[in-house]
Amino acid sequence: MNPIDRNELVGQILANLNILIYSMDPMSNYLFIGQQCESFTGYSVSSFMNNEMWLSYIHESDQDFYRKKMADLLTMGTLNMEYRFVCKDGTVKWFKDSATAVRDAEDRLIRIDGTIQDVSAQCAVEKELRLMRTAINSANNGIIIVDAKLPDMPIIFANHAFEELTGYTLADILGKNCRFLQQRDRFQEELKVLRDAIQHSKKANVILRNYKKNGELFYNHIYISPIKDENGIVTHYVGVQYNVTENVELQQKLKAYYEKEKYLRYIMASIAELNKMIGMAKNPAYIFRNMCQKLIEVHPYQYVWIGLLDQEKVYKEFTIGEESIGPMKKQKYMQDIHKKLDKKVKAKEIMRGKNRLLGHWVMIPLLYQIQPRSAFGYLMIYTHQDDGFVDEEITMLQDLTSTVSSSLEYQKVDQLMFYQARQAAMGEMIGHLAHQWRQPINELGLILQDLRDAFLCNELDEKYIVSSTKEGMDLLQQMSGTIDDFRRFFVGGNKKGTFRISDIVQQSVDLIEPHFEKLGIRISVVEDHPVSIVGYPGEFAQVVLNLLNNARDAFMRRKRKEPKITIHITEKTKEVRITVEDNAGGIPEQTMEHIFDQYYSTKDSHQGAGLGLYISKMIIENGMQGKLSAKNTAYGVKFVLEVPKDE
Repeated sequence: MNPIDRNELVGQILANLNILIYSMDPMSNYLFIGQQCESFTGYSVSSFMNNEMWLSYIHESDQDFYRKKMADLLTMGTLNMEYRFVCKDGTVKWFKDSATAVRDAEDRLIRIDGTIQDVSAQCAVEKELRLMRTAINSANNGIIIVDAKLPDMPIIFANHAFEELTGYTLADILGKNCRFLQQRDRFQEELKVLRDAIQHSKKANVILRNYKKNGELFYNHIYISPIKDENGIVTHYVGVQYNVTENVELQQKLKAYYEKEKYLRYIMASIAELNKMIGMAKNPAYIFRNMCQKLIEVHPYQYVWIGLLDQEKVYKEFTIGEESIGPMKKQKYMQDIHKKLDKKVKAKEIMRGKNRLLGHWVMIPLLYQIQPRSAFGYLMIYTHQDDGFVDEEITMLQDLTSTVSSSLEYQKVDQLMFYQARQAAMGEMIGHLAHQWRQPINELGLILQDLRDAFLCNELDEKYIVSSTKEGMDLLQQMSGTIDDFRRFFVGGNKKGTFRISDIVQQSVDLIEPHFEKLGIRISVVEDHPVSIVGYPGEFAQVVLNLLNNARDAFMRRKRKEPKITIHITEKTKEVRITVEDNAGGIPEQTMEHIFDQYYSTKDSHQGAGLGLYISKMIIENGMQGKLSAKNTAYGVKFVLEVPKDE
């Protein structure tokens, strides 16, 4: 290969490497500069070969740095530096400059040879990475990154919050698997969830028992997420960690508390009907004895006593207790109660203490809400439990007795809620009525307008008037029939009687079907055999309408294709089962458990007050001794009404 070919080859190699080479004399005059100069800087090679100084184009903030490095070159022999260069078009680039001082045999500097690389893109990436690292280290939550390509997935990064959370430094944990946080506590069910997520390259979040460097337990809510390369292969996992120790400990305390009070919840639920009866009862003996019985059955209370007062004297008392308590013990027990009442009867606060015979006792006043400062009775309970009555338990018992004593007030509230629900249903029905009247009113208007036009055009004769009058009367008759249908819904709703379920269901459907058809909602009613029940037909119709209107609202929110509601009536051995099923997409699981709660609504505040399903459940379960429930299906939600048959 001749010298010319060799030089051309070197030039091509340097061009392909995208490196600018240069050589300067000791006075910084360029002896040679590569052809890439113009692509790097925008300036021609001749600009710098004519003694134009490279230094003058270096960013002014980096010029002193450049001079110092060039001075160091004379003693060090080599240099590597990065600086900013202002190109001809005004853009600023980052150059990496590597140079070597060339000396003769007598150690005199004869020239400086060097190379320049454009590292602007690399510097931008490094700047972004520094910003990201700073942001991650500034986060309040612990963040770690593990390498999924290496065996045992070692930690390659942890931020400052992780160090503060665990007490481990970055040096302590680099190269380790995260399992060191569990120490010996490695048989947690949640760890299986994490392993399964990693095995299937999925996200996951769990709460783990972790341990700090000093051995202190903390609860760690960790979210893991896979990081994939351009081929979809998982290369790393990032984990974000939250210290949720306070929340978990609070939940554990609440769970323990609920375990202790669950029998009281059962008591309050089991005497719900008694609560409603007591305010109107002429002789409350039966009610109070049942209350005593419940307290004995559900929890190992030794003895329960309820005494009704008459001007601060006991005039009637009801007791029940374990059969193991003998007559003598009972007599002493009663004497003990009366002694306490003689001393404390004017006091309305809770009394508590310990009895030598029957253990711990608590006495709670039954406060009548209409006269808040007077008690009409006292409830006294004994237990042999070692811890006696804790404050939370007494509070629950007080709530129970207060609920019983204020039953009249509850009845008023119930009546008000029924009234509100009835008014809401009336509003819905007026909307349906307006929809059904709109078309005949329009047609009646057209008839009247046509009569006027016929008169003005001299086309009005007896035949025309008779025909128009008949057509108008037919429309008025149709509108009157619609009014009658709606009137039947609101009149006589509280009268109990025997009715055929399919008749009431079909009447309810007929009222709203024209409106539903306009919305494209199809309603079908299926009855296996004719079946009748005893109940309140008007209130039952209200339940059906509530369920249908809820389905309609769900369809309107979600814009489902081919919306459909199916009502199926099935006869069982002792009951009738009515299902109302739609394909509107269902109810979120976290919402499902609350849909029958009072004043709970998933709709906007102007669309619903949260009473419809609550009142529906009361009508079916309290008024008709049945059951109303709901569950999600593959396409929507199914409401199930179960009511006793008419024997």
